[in-house]
Amino acid sequence: MSSERQKVLFIGGLPRSGSTLIEKVLNELDGTFAVGETLHLWERGIRDNERCGCGDLFSECSVWNAIGEEAFDGWDNVDYERMIDLRWKIDRTRRLGEIVKAHHSGLITQEQDEYIEHLAKVLHAAAKTNPGTEVILESSKHLTTAALLALEPSLDVRVLHVVRDPRGVAYSWTKKVKRPEAEDDYMPTYRPSRSAGRWLTDNIGFELLGRSVKQETVKYEDFLEDPVSVINQVIRLAGLEGSPPLDFLSDTEADITATMHSVAGNPMRFTKSSTITFKKDEAWRKHFSKLRRAQVAAITAPLLFKYRYPLG
Repeated sequence: MSSERQKVLFIGGLPRSGSTLIEKVLNELDGTFAVGETLHLWERGIRDNERCGCGDLFSECSVWNAIGEEAFDGWDNVDYERMIDLRWKIDRTRRLGEIVKAHHSGLITQEQDEYIEHLAKVLHAAAKTNPGTEVILESSKHLTTAALLALEPSLDVRVLHVVRDPRGVAYSWTKKVKRPEAEDDYMPTYRPSRSAGRWLTDNIGFELLGRSVKQETVKYEDFLEDPVSVINQVIRLAGLEGSPPLDFLSDTEADITATMHSVAGNPMRFTKSSTITFKKDEAWRKHFSKLRRAQVAAITAPLLFKYRYPLG
């Protein structure tokens, strides 16, 4: 592994908050490379051989094969069952207290060290095998994954905390969405009350993480209103050298040409070269009942004001 600290922009926040669209735009920048959700690499990539964002099966993707060779002399040398076990054991919200303790004491457990080391090897290998990469885009979103990666001294982890109106997030989690990378499989659905609770606790967690990790909070709605300004803000956070050209981006759309070799994530990652028009997804205002909206607002009220969302 390289002795130089690898810059990692971790995209965090509750899923269904618009992070994949922001990730696709960031992946267009010179010097960035998106790996997707490495949290699920061991299970969905190595074990289940699901499709990479490029459309190829994981085992047939030349980019991921190169990463595996660089990191482990091939994916066959990874005990993926062990890594899946560690993921479900230590990379969980209920383990956050143990991770915070490690941040304060500087002492990590043997299992935490093993798990973090494997993730770090993947991120270093992704940068090394994709020439010109300055910043790895990691979009696992999970609070504990960000906190664990920030413990690795060979990584320079910065966090982009993405927030969206909780009523839009909760409505999105009620919809049945197919996973293109897996046959006859769908993304999970959750009750609005559960989504609202997760929105509150996850965002509080990221606010606390921001005290020890370089972090910026971006509202998805602000990105849609002024994408150029927000992307420039993220460029500064990521520490990209110079000023990468934004000629592919305007206030209303983005011309996407770069392939996303992301492992796991929102189905939008499979979108090929195209022009993406920015528009607010506010179907929740029409299709989400007033009772449900009020329920979500009541649960998330402590942070609605902080993020400047209306209560009503």
